[in-house]
Amino acid sequence: MSDGAELFFRLSAAQRRAVQDVLVEHALARWKAFAQEEGPIRYWETVCGTPHTLDANLPGDAIAAVRSGEGAASVAERYLEPIAAMQDDDVRLPEAVEFAYYAVYNYFRRYAMQQELDDWLLVNQALSSDPDEHAWAAVLSRAIEGAI
Repeated sequence: MSDGAELFFRLSAAQRRAVQDVLVEHALARWKAFAQEEGPIRYWETVCGTPHTLDANLPGDAIAAVRSGEGAASVAERYLEPIAAMQDDDVRLPEAVEFAYYAVYNYFRRYAMQQELDDWLLVNQALSSDPDEHAWAAVLSRAIEGAI
C-alpha cells in the first residue's frame, strides 16, 4: 500500500470525506475541461439504436445534489442511460475522462444515495482522472493535508 493510501486510511471518516470532496472537485474539473473542449458527446444506444447526447452538466449537478441534499432522485434517474451506455461500450471516453465521470458518479452514489462503496474506490478514480500518474501522490497529499 502506498504512503498516501496508508495516511488516508488513518483519517477519521469525516476527514476521509473531506479528502474525497477535494478529489471529486479535481475529477469534475477534468470532466468539465474535456466536455468543453469536445463539445456535444453523441452516441448511439445499440439495443434500440436511438441517438443520445451525454449531459455535460450531469456530473456538476450530481455534486450539487450531494452538497445541497436535494434533487438526488432526479440526478439518479438522469444517470441511468449514460452509465448503461458506458458499461455497454456505446459511448467511449478517454480513460482518464472515464475515471473522472465514474469518480463523480460514485461520489454521488455514496453520499447522495447512501450506497455502500469503498472509500478508496472514490479516491482512486478521482486520482486516475489525471492522466499524469506522477501527479497523483502530490494531489492526494495536498487533499490529506487540507483535511487534517
